[in-house]
Parts: sequence; C-alpha cells; structure tokens
Amino acid sequence: MVTLVNKFTVTGDDNEFRRVLSEISAYMRDQPGYLDHQLLRSLRRPDVYVETAVWADAQSHRNAVQSEEFRERVKQMAGLATPDADLYAEVGETAHS
Repeated sequence: MVTLVNKFTVTGDDNEFRRVLSEISAYMRDQPGYLDHQLLRSLRRPDVYVETAVWADAQSHRNAVQSEEFRERVKQMAGLATPDADLYAEVGETAHS
C-alpha cells in the first residue's frame, strides 16, 4: 500500500479549485488500485489544502496519472493551485493509548 500526499496552495478561485479537484477525485475513485481519499484544509492558512489518497501499490497510481483522461482533468487546475505531490510508504505504526 502507498499513500499519495499532495499539498495544494490555492492561487485562484477557491470554489473553482474545489470543483475541479472533486472531478479529478471522482475519476480517480474509479481507477484500479484506488482505496481511499481525504481532503484537509489548513486552519491557519485557508489557502492550503492537503489531499491524501491510499492506493494498493505505486504502479496502480502511476497507471492512473499517466492516462490521457487524468491529464485532461489536471489541465483545469492550471492557475487555480500549485501542487506538491509525492507517494509515501508506511515504515512503522504508532500505538494509540
């Protein structure tokens, strides 16, 4: 399992950013290997969002983002936000008390 962590700094219209991201997320939900998604917004800096998406494996994510359909959707993000994304693998667990 891998987790995509994508930090967005919104530079355009916030509502339009969220609409476009929602469409991209809907597309990704239908891709093989997709498991879960969450979108968080900074309380201190409301122009900053963090998106996490859990995938079965890195190849599934790679296949999804290399598709022409994904690329067409992402073009709509131009001028709305600056992304900073990377895939992460779990390296340990933290016990909750």
